[in-house]
Order: sequence, then C-alpha cells, then structure tokens
Amino acid sequence: MSVYVDELVVHPPPKDAAARHAGARYGHRWCHLFCDPGEEADLHAFAAHIGLKREWFQSPPAASKPHYDLTPPRRAAALEAGAVELDRAGLRAFFARWKAARP
Repeated sequence: MSVYVDELVVHPPPKDAAARHAGARYGHRWCHLFCDPGEEADLHAFAAHIGLKREWFQSPPAASKPHYDLTPPRRAAALEAGAVELDRAGLRAFFARWKAARP
C-alpha cells in the first residue's frame, strides 16, 4: 500500500461555510492525501487511522482525483504514520501512473 501527500498550498476560501472556517485557521493552506489507483480501501483505512472522517473523502465527478484534504496538522500526522511525501516531480509521475491505470 502506498499513501501519498503533496505539498501544502494556499487555496482560495471554499464556498462551504464549515470548510471556510476550518481553512481560515491555517491560512487556507492544505494539501491532499491520496493513493495509487485501486487502493482506495487502504486509503480509507489510513485516513481513519489519522482521524479523518469517511465523509471527508472527495472523488470524481465532484473532484478530479480521489483524495482527502489535509490541514497542516493532519499532514504532519499522515507523514508520521508513513505517508510518502511527493514533491512536484513525484506528483507529476504519480499523475502519469494514475492516468495510465484508468480504463
């Protein structure tokens, strides 16, 4: 199983009031927790292990890729629990694998 996190990035405030409030605590900086194609069950187990709720999972068509959003403290928890940190080059390679694995 491989679970990944990307870099923290400042995002525009979301439309949803609860998400906007949560994001404001961290300067609207967050990143994503995601997995290799076909390993979503492992992603959900990992997410639960670091305290994420299943209803926070985002997937197509509402999102471009299956993922959870992470605040800075949750990102730290994911890395401590064994998530692999991807830089921009690693993220590009991941998306190439993800696209190739799609039917």
